[in-house]
Amino acid sequence: MKKFMSVLCLLAILCVAALTLTQLYNGEKTAVEDIETGAEELVGQVKNMYEEYGSAAVAQADEKLNDVVAQADEKLGDVVEQADEAIGDAVESAKEGFWESIKESIRNFFRDLTS
Repeated sequence: MKKFMSVLCLLAILCVAALTLTQLYNGEKTAVEDIETGAEELVGQVKNMYEEYGSAAVAQADEKLNDVVAQADEKLGDVVEQADEAIGDAVESAKEGFWESIKESIRNFFRDLTS
């Protein structure tokens, strides 16, 4: 959007400069009023172009941004699902290891008690 506005402003400046140089080249005296009137017309045209094309560009950018956000959300959901699965497996493994350790400790205690 910034680039679009910069191009429109540059176009406006170039048109005013071209109008001034054309009048000077033709030997006509440039009147401030003429330049002001031409600039006002140009500003009006630039404003109309911005409203016409700028709003379409904003809508297009918004649509693309929504697509990117949806894709990122989907990928983040996949990552969260995989992390949840990995954590669940780790917790399950830790529980099994803990119970095995308790069983082994009890076996060793009774074995040492009866020896």
